[in-house]
Amino acid sequence: MGRQENPVEAPGTALGRLALWLREQRDHAGLTYRQLAILTNYHPTTLQRAAAGCSVPSWRVVEAVTRECGGDLKTARRKWVQANYWNHVPSPSGARRLRPPRRVDPQQVDSFADLRLAMHEMRRKADWPSLRELDRRARDRGRRLPSSTLALVLKGEAPLRKPVFLAYMEVCGVREARRAQWAAAWDRTNNTRNPVPVNSRTFQSEFARAMQSSSAGTSTDILFRLWVTLRNSLAAERDEGPGYQGTDGNPPVPV
Repeated sequence: MGRQENPVEAPGTALGRLALWLREQRDHAGLTYRQLAILTNYHPTTLQRAAAGCSVPSWRVVEAVTRECGGDLKTARRKWVQANYWNHVPSPSGARRLRPPRRVDPQQVDSFADLRLAMHEMRRKADWPSLRELDRRARDRGRRLPSSTLALVLKGEAPLRKPVFLAYMEVCGVREARRAQWAAAWDRTNNTRNPVPVNSRTFQSEFARAMQSSSAGTSTDILFRLWVTLRNSLAAERDEGPGYQGTDGNPPVPV
């Protein structure tokens, strides 16, 4: 027998429950990691990491371990999907989410936060492709979906532009009829929440106004947030390419 495994750091999380479940499968099968490695064709270290609870293993590793240990694949898939979901969707600071957020209906969307939640759900249904993979799929279709821009969009640190939203849905495999509903939701949200299209020029004017009024009590925190938003907006427009003209027809502001 090998040395005893370290305890799972967070057994109450979805990732921790997946790690504990993988350990249980191996224990029930009476296999060491070396024996399991021979059966699955994965290195023992890979299998140990999968059951460590520090990072989400690939589905192929989880599937191989489950098959060779005689476990239930449906249970394995459910636990892996939950762990993968919470690994990609950050929890709000100071809050603990015990269950996945509600599924967003495009007919009831009233904010860009809802649209971002829907984007996470679309990515989950597509088996969590990496941002680089999404960018590759977009390029194969003649579109642009830079991973750096998409990362900022999904975190809520850059504006969600309609071309990005449309390309994202397409590469995630959302059906055409459903994409039309979400596109209408974007239009409705943009017209309701942002009467003036938001681009880097908007953020630049807001930042300049805040700087001028800083002596009147504008907090440093607000100034910093405006600066970060402006910087991210500029980076997002730059990633769109030289042909991008902004949401109001104006050319992007040079960085």
